[in-house]
Amino acid sequence: MPIIGAPDTGVASRSCNAVSYLSNGPYANSVAYVLADMVNVTPNHANYDCSTTSPYPTEAAYGHATSNLELSYSDCGICSSSAKLQILADCLYSLGVYMALQDSCMRYDFYSFTG
Repeated sequence: MPIIGAPDTGVASRSCNAVSYLSNGPYANSVAYVLADMVNVTPNHANYDCSTTSPYPTEAAYGHATSNLELSYSDCGICSSSAKLQILADCLYSLGVYMALQDSCMRYDFYSFTG
């Protein structure tokens, strides 16, 4: 049964890698790709669970996003977009990030962590 009311996009926890990457370097393209992919694809994936890898072999980025299963399709999209915006606001250019909102979470890093 879907959650009644708006999704909870409040930050539950966050972790930003203290090491940063260059905004105009190849890793920046990889991060932009996985963030956009997680926002666009997570609502369409089974169980609102999306793992992705950037297609750029020079400096790949790996991402994983999930949303509360009780959310509607559109609310999952809202939560995914909110997680991305929170990452960009709180952890801009961090080499790796874990952002947990109340109803979703999103992570990216420079190494594969999804098995």
